[in-house]
Amino acid sequence: MSNYELTYILRPLEEANLTATNERINTIVKNAGGEIVARNDWGRRRLAYPIQKINDGYYSTLYLNLPGAAVRGVERSLRLNDDVLRFLVVRVDALTPPSAPAPQAAAPAEAAPAAEAPTPPQAEAPAAATETPEATNSAETTPATTEG
Repeated sequence: MSNYELTYILRPLEEANLTATNERINTIVKNAGGEIVARNDWGRRRLAYPIQKINDGYYSTLYLNLPGAAVRGVERSLRLNDDVLRFLVVRVDALTPPSAPAPQAAAPAEAAPAAEAPTPPQAEAPAAATETPEATNSAETTPATTEG
């Protein structure tokens, strides 16, 4: 069995219908021989563009262990479900449920500016050459100032 992430968008539904549709999708995955490792419900979000004249949708991501042959069947079932506006099944090397990486996600974002830090010193290398004569002038001025 391989690791997959299934992200889908449901049309805006009442809470009872939303829960029933999520359970139906869970059943589709389990009937296909899959196992749901984790779930990340994003909640109701505005769509980037209207789909079937709908502007909002409920986003969810399932982290799955699923046989490769069963993926097409799951996709077909999702395609036939009228409440599912869009879906995407992606095979991943390792499952990273959202509960663990959330604090770590901030650390790489902070590390990104540190990764960009080497770029300015390269730009400062020519500036360092111009600073050398200034440093020489400053060194000459500094003793004169201290003497005076």
